[in-house]
Amino acid sequence: MTTTTERAQLLAEHCHKLNSEPFLGAFTAQDLLDWIKLELGNTKILDQFINHDLRSPNQNTTKAIPNGPILHILSSNTPHAGLQSLLRGLLIGAHNLVKLPSSGLPEISEWIDQLPTPLSQQVTIVTDLEDQTFHSARTVIAIGSDATMLEIQKRISPKQRFIPHGHKLSIGLIKSPSPEAAMLVAQDACTFNQQGCLSLHTIYVMEDAPEFLPLLARAMQQFQTSNPRGKIGISQSGAISNLRELTNYEAANNPENVAITHSQGNTNWTAIYRNSPTLKPSVLNRVITIQPWPTDPSDLGPEKEFISTLAVEKSLLSSNITLEAPRICPLGSSQKPSLTWHHDGFAPLASLVRWQDIHYEPF
Repeated sequence: MTTTTERAQLLAEHCHKLNSEPFLGAFTAQDLLDWIKLELGNTKILDQFINHDLRSPNQNTTKAIPNGPILHILSSNTPHAGLQSLLRGLLIGAHNLVKLPSSGLPEISEWIDQLPTPLSQQVTIVTDLEDQTFHSARTVIAIGSDATMLEIQKRISPKQRFIPHGHKLSIGLIKSPSPEAAMLVAQDACTFNQQGCLSLHTIYVMEDAPEFLPLLARAMQQFQTSNPRGKIGISQSGAISNLRELTNYEAANNPENVAITHSQGNTNWTAIYRNSPTLKPSVLNRVITIQPWPTDPSDLGPEKEFISTLAVEKSLLSSNITLEAPRICPLGSSQKPSLTWHHDGFAPLASLVRWQDIHYEPF
């Protein structure tokens, strides 16, 4: 059985060896220990009982116990979310059951295959979710569509803790159009081709929103040149083509409120201006909408409840933004959450443990 310090060292060395920074960020073993202290109060609290009494020091103690086994049900389009979830489970010392999608996730399979022995013993890849496997887990973490979350929720028993990561999207907010903002938006939206919850679907502009369209189009073409999108499926390409046709028709009939520009001869990128505050999900694969920021954020509509990250110009970080997004960050960094970020508002480590107390004296 490894100690917390040993697991932190092994994980840091493993991630550095495999160059996992694009998925997990850069960190050291000390960063992982500091993270445990931040959330659980003490770096040794997973290894031994620690004082936990404000009035009578050394009288009452507590210990954090991994609420495992932890079952990670992963989605095919988010290897970074899957790796982040598995990293957390390994760090706290839980046994981890990993259900990969039927299409596979090479990035995660390779990461697991090369784990050092003390950590690889804490991971089991499961090929099915039969009742015996499913109910052996104390914690179930699921990443996928809302429909998937509902199906999993039906199977959760009272003794299991369920952490769902369903439908989410992210948006950007700038004060006024600029080439610099356009480059940052293109980076946030096009990295990972909008497949994850941290990808921008819409960029809201406080002033002169229509003027941002040509700037964003230029930035997206530049990003495409340096970071090609790659091939996508026929249905995905068809969804973009259909959207372009519909939007072109709208723009022809209502040019003051709708405009579109896109890559020529392919579906590599698409930028749309729409004079409406209503937030709608993108069809993905580098399709971004520009919209005016409303006076009342409730005008964003029902999708407002599914916002994961709000990426804003740095000058707006200290503004009184009344949108209660789980995460607000500088534009250009939406795809680079900190190690300690609260995914969908959940405490990443504290939500994976339970507690055992020893009370030497009553209150």
